[in-house]
Amino acid sequence: LLQCTIICHQMNYVSTDQKKYIDFLNRGKKMRTFKKYPNRRIYDLQSSKYVTLDTILNLIVEGQSIEVVDAESGNDLTQNVLLQILSDQERKNGKPLLTNIALEQLIRFTSSPFTKPLSQFLDQSLEFMSTQQELFKKGIKAANLGNFNIFEESYKFWSNKQ
Repeated sequence: LLQCTIICHQMNYVSTDQKKYIDFLNRGKKMRTFKKYPNRRIYDLQSSKYVTLDTILNLIVEGQSIEVVDAESGNDLTQNVLLQILSDQERKNGKPLLTNIALEQLIRFTSSPFTKPLSQFLDQSLEFMSTQQELFKKGIKAANLGNFNIFEESYKFWSNKQ
């Protein structure tokens, strides 16, 4: 799962509760800041060099939270960059995380009074899934089951029995 915090496009529209919630999600995580220039290049302020979207993807996968700001205006571009990374990954993998039906539903929710609760629900659900995934991985390592070979073999066996 991509672990990231999406910060609202314009902080003027973020309520105090939403800011507290974002702070809660980022507890113990240091935000890595990038500047995006008009020529579409992205500059990492921490490493003092230009980076690609793949570099940012790798940081996110490793658990780093990011923030991307427009170099000229200072506007927050984080959500746009994260959506671009997600879209690129879905195209590369050929397996969309967000189906057309899911995307249509999300678009419908943007025009409803349930936007804030849905956003919080999605954030909490993804955080829960991420935590469970880590616990599962630790359990597998402790049980010495390796790369799930036993599960793969069982799946192949039972798939052929139809």
